[in-house]
Amino acid sequence: MMEEQTFQFQLNETPPFFKNLAYGLQWVIIAIPSVVVFSTLCGAALGLDHAAQISFSQRLLIAAGLMTLLQSLLGHRYPLLEGPSSAILVTFIILAPYGLPVIEGGMILGGFFLILIGIFKWFKWLSSLFTPHVVGVILILVALTLLSFLYPLLIGMNKVYPYGELSIFGSSLLIILFVSFLSHRLRGFLQTTSVLAGILFGLILFLFKGGISLTVVRQSSWFALPSPFLGVWPSFSLPAILAIVCTYLAVMVNTVGSIQGISEIVGKEGLEDRIHRGIGMTGVGGLIAGLLGVAGLVSYSISPGVVLVSRVASRYVLTTSGAIMILCAFIPKLWALLTAVPPSVIASVLFVTLSSQLMVGINVMLSGKEQFERREYFTVGIPILLGTMVSIIPKQFFQLFPNAIASLVGNGLVMGILFSLLLEHLFFRPQKRNDKEA
Repeated sequence: MMEEQTFQFQLNETPPFFKNLAYGLQWVIIAIPSVVVFSTLCGAALGLDHAAQISFSQRLLIAAGLMTLLQSLLGHRYPLLEGPSSAILVTFIILAPYGLPVIEGGMILGGFFLILIGIFKWFKWLSSLFTPHVVGVILILVALTLLSFLYPLLIGMNKVYPYGELSIFGSSLLIILFVSFLSHRLRGFLQTTSVLAGILFGLILFLFKGGISLTVVRQSSWFALPSPFLGVWPSFSLPAILAIVCTYLAVMVNTVGSIQGISEIVGKEGLEDRIHRGIGMTGVGGLIAGLLGVAGLVSYSISPGVVLVSRVASRYVLTTSGAIMILCAFIPKLWALLTAVPPSVIASVLFVTLSSQLMVGINVMLSGKEQFERREYFTVGIPILLGTMVSIIPKQFFQLFPNAIASLVGNGLVMGILFSLLLEHLFFRPQKRNDKEA
């Protein structure tokens, strides 16, 4: 653990007002690009028009700000940023054709599931299921199963250009190289702004090409409530509920990993209670996301790096950051500008972040050893290939299944997680060696 004197402000210290405000704004700068990326992809999956897209973005930022505030005060009480989850994004997109009410119903019950785990402290029992192989498979599958949705955006497929445009594909490759170069070359806090820089670069690129209209930005007001403020009335579908509950297991693993990571830096006092409070509050985030009609949230694992760079470990800075995000959500002109960014730019930036996540998954599985064992060829390889295959199979195939399970078996992430657990703990469970054999 890091020495306490290396921080300008410790975990439970409150910086002076103006410093607190400045530190909080740094976190907001980091948070906004992910909100823009995820809201754009969710909006595209739902087929939202520009006004509805702005409202969705506002509501997602409110959810992210509120959860950052609540986690810092009542949940794990660590300096961790909350934002939309990649795992939830996969399931959100897959369930989008079934309608937002079905997604909301699943999100609400998925949230209740995590609240129960937090209240009754079930993580001790569940943690044994999530071996490094299972966690690695989850991280890799989140990246791979999103490709089927990303590639049409990366090459500019639409009704006018059903096979894409070379100019869009070229721009996407340029943005991918730009973001990855900045992320590799920059150091410290600037490294965390490479995503924002990539979005701005793409925006400028398309402005020169004449591919962006700022009419909506000029017409938007400076202050207004999201319209609508809440999502639609939820609908409860068993396959959707099972899919989202399974996805929330992946979210839980991500949350615990973020909490354990930050604890190594700012202190492990009461860690077990913090983990369960954090899991339970992530469940509350699922309820809030369901009510607002947006994607679910998770604690971001980049947070420890930001804390080390800024040398500010105060959780109250995140409280301030959450409050600023909520205020920013009521500025439609800001969100009209951000949602004017072409989807191909957003997809290009996400492509880079997913490539990093894929490699993190491989590192998790190889942690502490030089190569895979033979059993791992199957416990890792089969779930990854199966989940990826399910994500690229034509959607019409899943209409052959009964309606009750079509949305479940058509979710590559969920199928990959289920098969990973099945193969890891049942079919290829490692045999215990006897002392005499050792």
